[in-house]
Amino acid sequence: MSAAYQQIVGAAALLVGIVLIAAGLPKALRPRVFAGQIADYGIVPHGMTRVLARLIPAAELAAGVLLLAGLGAPPRVRQAGAAVAIILFALFLAALASAYARGREIACACFGGSSELETVGAHSIVRTGLLLLLAAVAVLPASGGQPLDVAGLAALLAALVAVISELTRLLGPLHRATAAIIDQLAARPAAGNQAEVK
Repeated sequence: MSAAYQQIVGAAALLVGIVLIAAGLPKALRPRVFAGQIADYGIVPHGMTRVLARLIPAAELAAGVLLLAGLGAPPRVRQAGAAVAIILFALFLAALASAYARGREIACACFGGSSELETVGAHSIVRTGLLLLLAAVAVLPASGGQPLDVAGLAALLAALVAVISELTRLLGPLHRATAAIIDQLAARPAAGNQAEVK
């Protein structure tokens, strides 16, 4: 097993673990707010939102801790955390895709906030898909890896996920603006032809 392979698996585990803890902590501290955000998705019965508002952050924190602890423990610990992360990201990805397809303009509740970067959209779907992919890498069998190399690679992966997510967010308005300009240009000759007919 190559050192590079071990470092990639370790970096994926480190990044996903940090993301899950950063996502789970604010939700765990504000379960009522998170319950409201779950309700906004319109997927689960209202009575389930409070239960899920406590269960999801607990699962995110547990998976994050297992992933981070697994970097210095037997691989089974990391793999258990990665397996939980895969389930969480897959369910979240399905919820995001459903809300996006239904045109719901709501907070994605990715990190428990409601800023522009945390709304349901193509960017949050892409980001979650990339994190799901990294969780799948983190479940692979590997052990060890140089800590500094793993941390550096994890930072690089984090930057890559952030850049791709941000590009997706920026391309949405650019695509809409371009489509509007094309529509306006296409409408001008049609308007001119109608004037000639009169």
